Amino acid sequence: MTTANNIDRLALLARLRQHVVAMLGLHLPNLAGTQERMGQVRTTAWIGLVVGSTFAVFNLLTPGMAMLGLVELLAVLFLLLPSVVLAQQADWVEPAELLMLLAALVIFSGLIVLGGVEGTGLYWTYTAPFLAFFLKGQKQGWWYSLGFAALWALYFALGGPDLDFAYHYLPTTRVHFLLALLFYTLLAAHFNLLRSRFEEKLAQRVEEKTADAKRLLTQMQYLATHDQTTGLPNRTLMMELLPQEINTAQAGGHRLVVCNLRLERLFEFGNVLGLAGADSVVKQVASHLSQFAHGHGLLARGRRDEFTLTYRLDQAELNAESLGRFIAKHQFSVQEQGMSLYIELTLGLAIYPDHCTKADLLLKKAEQALLQARKNAQRWSIYDEQQDQQFLRHHQLFGKLRDALQSQQLSMHFQPQIDLQTGRVKGAEALVRWNDPVDGMIPPGAFIPVAEESGLIRPLTIWVLAESMRECARWHRAGLDLDISINLSAMNLMDPELPDALQAALTETGLNPACVNLEITESCFMASPQRALEVVQKIHESGFKLSIDDFGTGYSSLSYLKSMPIDELKIDQSFVLKLLDEVGDQAIVSSTIALAHNFGLQVVAEGIEDEATALWLRTHGCDIGQGYTYAKPLPPSHFVAFVRAQGTLRQP
Repeated sequence: MTTANNIDRLALLARLRQHVVAMLGLHLPNLAGTQERMGQVRTTAWIGLVVGSTFAVFNLLTPGMAMLGLVELLAVLFLLLPSVVLAQQADWVEPAELLMLLAALVIFSGLIVLGGVEGTGLYWTYTAPFLAFFLKGQKQGWWYSLGFAALWALYFALGGPDLDFAYHYLPTTRVHFLLALLFYTLLAAHFNLLRSRFEEKLAQRVEEKTADAKRLLTQMQYLATHDQTTGLPNRTLMMELLPQEINTAQAGGHRLVVCNLRLERLFEFGNVLGLAGADSVVKQVASHLSQFAHGHGLLARGRRDEFTLTYRLDQAELNAESLGRFIAKHQFSVQEQGMSLYIELTLGLAIYPDHCTKADLLLKKAEQALLQARKNAQRWSIYDEQQDQQFLRHHQLFGKLRDALQSQQLSMHFQPQIDLQTGRVKGAEALVRWNDPVDGMIPPGAFIPVAEESGLIRPLTIWVLAESMRECARWHRAGLDLDISINLSAMNLMDPELPDALQAALTETGLNPACVNLEITESCFMASPQRALEVVQKIHESGFKLSIDDFGTGYSSLSYLKSMPIDELKIDQSFVLKLLDEVGDQAIVSSTIALAHNFGLQVVAEGIEDEATALWLRTHGCDIGQGYTYAKPLPPSHFVAFVRAQGTLRQP
């Protein structure tokens, strides 16, 4: 118990010591800055000017108080006013404070010595300690306050109040005044300590918040210029650094390869390894590429699966062959979750100064080269201006095609399909044509791929289906019993709304679905064969005929013949155009005709451009032919005139 009491006493003494040290301001720094001190002086001086001037005028007008009023007026004019002026400049803040304190001393001395109205001047002097601590701080405030109290204690001890011109205070009043002055000094010190501690905490909080803000700003600036996963520069920072790389290459006489790399199958990695695993793969790839680029260039990460790498090369000449060997030499794998993952990178390259000298354009050309490589299913591609123009035109066609669909610039042409045994017209293949007001006729080979890549293939196909089936219905109403063949793309077979679009066209036209032959290519089954087979089966069940277009150019033709509910094979024109000159083509075509007939299918040959080829095909049992030897694709009115002249299989 005694030990515990001693500990409590020591703790109490320590707290008292700390409080005394704080009250005396021994360890308290002067927190007030120059600007703050200037503001304090100005504030106090203006208050003093208003109060001092008011009382100076009051005392000058009060009988017997003229001397006090004059003292106050002089202090206002020659001490307070100059302090206001001096406080406007940081270098003069110290003299301004001293003038303020001197003004207070003069005015308070006048109040004490002359007494004021009936001795009430003493009451105003109690503000002196507050003023001293406010202006000079905790440590110096004591000196000024105690010095002020000591001055008046000496004044009273030496009998100052007994002078003829001085106000005569009672001894009791003198004692209580000094005691009260000491009390107010303690009170002022305590209040100023609280104020100082508040300012200290406020300054500390401001400092902490400022540090947090700076830290956050630094982090934001870092994130604005760096990739969060790998710590590599992002595209923004790369755009700042690339001009420096160009200058370095220029100064060293090097060529600078700017390479845009795409990490293939990253989405698959994410599905198998999880998001953290995919990020780990990206980090390993970034580490490998960083080592590769070290000392030769820079590495940045643009999008999630794309990097940008610059590499300085010493070769005076740079060609595709040397680059191909260089890239093949630097293939690599990474280890993740116990698996060895082969990294597949698709690269697009642009070279300084061959392709461009400006950083932004050089990077753009590398990105275009990457797009070109992916479009052509290549591992890498060097920027090619001609390909770039084709690529640009390809993408410009997207906007023009969308407008063409809305403004009815498209039209349908029909190429007759001829029964090779009778020479009469069996039907027609519907072919879309685009006559642009500016560029004229744009071939399907140019705009159909654009439609497939952009998503416009759906509205385009719906329009073609409806327009073709409407025209076929008109033929039937005109007594021409013809079939219509309509091409479908691979994207159409992936569209779950295709059967509904077909049914809507049938409902509108009243056409028998058996008169509609839908042509599909073997490539339609490459991406998702099961899904494509399901759609084909559903179309077949709706009564439509199905034809395999470009037969023989795919890789699994026989398997499709076995599993698909088709009615017709269409021999690709590449086997027909040189049929009479190529023994191999003759073997393929004759075998295809026999195979199709064995499956109970009709055979159509396209690309017949002369009568001799037609005769060969007719002799070998081909059922239907189409090509320029009969007619080019014709507008509706010309097609009807051709049919009426040629006749149909089923005459009215």
